[in-house]
Amino acid sequence: MEDIVIRELKQDDVEAAVEIAAAAWKPIFDVRRGIIGEELFAALHPDWRKRKVDQVRAACRPDHSARVLVAEKDGRVVGFITFYTNDTSKVAEIGNNAVHPDYQGHGIGAAMYEDVFDRMREVGMRFVKVVTGGDPAHAPARRAYEKVGFDVQVPVVNYYRRL
Repeated sequence: MEDIVIRELKQDDVEAAVEIAAAAWKPIFDVRRGIIGEELFAALHPDWRKRKVDQVRAACRPDHSARVLVAEKDGRVVGFITFYTNDTSKVAEIGNNAVHPDYQGHGIGAAMYEDVFDRMREVGMRFVKVVTGGDPAHAPARRAYEKVGFDVQVPVVNYYRRL
């Protein structure tokens, strides 16, 4: 991983992070569409790409509460991670994060998580939380989180019913 640099986001990196988010979440939303059906998918996620892009763009604003890091390889941003700290509870949270599909499976996500954990410890955080899906499309994310030590789960089940 010596050719990967993890650093604070610069405003010039925002569009790269947005593009990575859209590319990385496409297969997740494709699977979700297959699970819940086209009609419910359209109701719940009428423009998932815009919503995800807007979330990432907002987190990258200098006035936002998120901190954002990027992973860079050979001068190209190939991943990003957003995170939040809570001085009261001392429980931090990892938000949106992704590695470009062309670079997945090479330990870049793990490198970003470890860097973020160090930064969280530096500001006194005691725990870190991350939320992900339980569907098959999120299996790689779950494996990545477990690989870096996430080991306590609180399952959530979402039910839907036609009216």
